[in-house]
Amino acid sequence: MQLSPPRLWFDSAASVLRMPRLVGICVVGLLPATLLWYVGINMRIATDFTGFPPVSLPLLAVNVVFLILASQLIRARTVQLEDYTESLGVEVESDQFGRLTSLKGILVVWVLLLCVTSLVIDPYVYNLYYTPLQAAMRLGVTSYLRLIQATFLWTLGCSMYLVYKWGKLPIRLRSFAEDRTLGLNTYGRASLLFVTLYIVAMLLTFPVFVYKSEAVIWSEAVFSLLGLAIFVVPLFSLRERLVEAKKEKLAWITRRHARAIESIESCGDGPIDAVLVNELIAVDRIRTDLQHISGWPFNAGVVVRLITVVFLPLLLVLISVYLTRALNL
Repeated sequence: MQLSPPRLWFDSAASVLRMPRLVGICVVGLLPATLLWYVGINMRIATDFTGFPPVSLPLLAVNVVFLILASQLIRARTVQLEDYTESLGVEVESDQFGRLTSLKGILVVWVLLLCVTSLVIDPYVYNLYYTPLQAAMRLGVTSYLRLIQATFLWTLGCSMYLVYKWGKLPIRLRSFAEDRTLGLNTYGRASLLFVTLYIVAMLLTFPVFVYKSEAVIWSEAVFSLLGLAIFVVPLFSLRERLVEAKKEKLAWITRRHARAIESIESCGDGPIDAVLVNELIAVDRIRTDLQHISGWPFNAGVVVRLITVVFLPLLLVLISVYLTRALNL
């Protein structure tokens, strides 16, 4: 592992300002985004955050700060995850963080975001149509916010990929007596953190409690569902490890049990050796413990609460929109 993993672009830019780190990256994120927001307001260019200024500006600021800090948190958590993986007896490739913080990869996602929002989401989801000049001005005003969003998405995607890749390495699993997830819950918690940050980002990008339109609600629901899918897919490799380890351990204890039974049967109707009795008791206890090995590297209850927190508010807002429309309120 590198002693000092590469930094994200806004972290490097903030260091030039010679400010405290968190202050610097917030300034790097907020200042250009706020200036472009001001241009959009004055030129009456419709964008994500150029509505009513007392509402849109705080939403923009919260969105930008959250995405920047979340990207930093994902990077830091992935560094810790790399250290943990190496502590389990495997060596991680040294170029992983070059990909995680790759400006080239971020720029590719940035261009894709600009194209998807202008060519797909605006006309086909929100029914917004612009002249070529209006579209170019809109892209210019939203370009910096899209760059920050692209940074978050690239960092998130790379981190989830690393969880999947590191989970398939021949790591040294912990004892089932010490941890029911055999030490894989660290990867599960990291994935849960990443997807939680993603869903919060979606809630801020599509603030359904501010803009109660069907398009915003369905956009929030679709992208949140996509985030949950991104969360589950990398964990399948970890689930395979847990299922395989549980199967191997149960096969081992079954063999021990069979040998103990054979020894008892060889005694016929005579008294059973106390050693065999103790072994049977120990085997039964171990079998019970093995049955408690988790099938997934996380607490299922946490995931249920996560889904509830995401989709229950969306469902309530959707119902309120339809009721308001039906009652002509």
